Amino acid sequence: MMHIKYSKWVIPFLLMGVIWIPANITIAQQLTGNKSSSDSPNVLIVGGGASHDFDRWFNLKDVKTLTEVGAQVRYTDQPKNILAVLQDIDILYLSNNQPLSDPELRRAIFNFVESGNDLLLAHAAIWYNWKDWPEYNKKLVGGGSRGHMEYGTFKVQVVEGGHPLMESVPATFEIKDELYRFEQDQEGSAIHVLAEAKEPGTSDVYPIIWTVDYGEGQIICMTLGHDKASHDHPAYKQILHNSINSLISD
Repeated sequence: MMHIKYSKWVIPFLLMGVIWIPANITIAQQLTGNKSSSDSPNVLIVGGGASHDFDRWFNLKDVKTLTEVGAQVRYTDQPKNILAVLQDIDILYLSNNQPLSDPELRRAIFNFVESGNDLLLAHAAIWYNWKDWPEYNKKLVGGGSRGHMEYGTFKVQVVEGGHPLMESVPATFEIKDELYRFEQDQEGSAIHVLAEAKEPGTSDVYPIIWTVDYGEGQIICMTLGHDKASHDHPAYKQILHNSINSLISD
């Protein structure tokens, strides 16, 4: 059971089912406790960086979406906060493109998934963000993106409808986002593509949802998530719900 000390202004968010940790509050000061039971996973979302409103979408929106399936969710955009709670969470959800430059933190993230814990990597976290940390993309993502289609509408095609991550997701759906031109690392971890999209006006097809074969835990990758059009999309929210249900049922 988690033991949480809340300041008085956090209470309204709790009444909405949201655990919100503002950027200027250290997670370790607000939340302590052991890992939750398997039917109530403990999730840490990490945001922060450039070109996205991480607080609005990955904090407020995705925290709410994940609490709908019973997850205990925390958010931070301060990398220094991650190590303090990494041993107490079940799922690490990276959406950030800001640097994670601490060598100890980098080792801890790899140890986290190698020892059987789970990663959910979304949108900006799929990019080739860090030239000094190639192992991240090679091993945890199975590649990465260096470019994307101009923001606009494209059609997503589910290629493995029977997979738990695709349960109740339409076989095809349109979404407005940045279509990431993902490049698989042929020397990296194997990936298992579950959904893909063809770039309009071309014959180029790119993965949208996939899993990565690395470590004892599970890794789920998703390129969607630029702004409201994705975070409010029923398919996006269903994929997040399925991600949590799939990870905790492993």
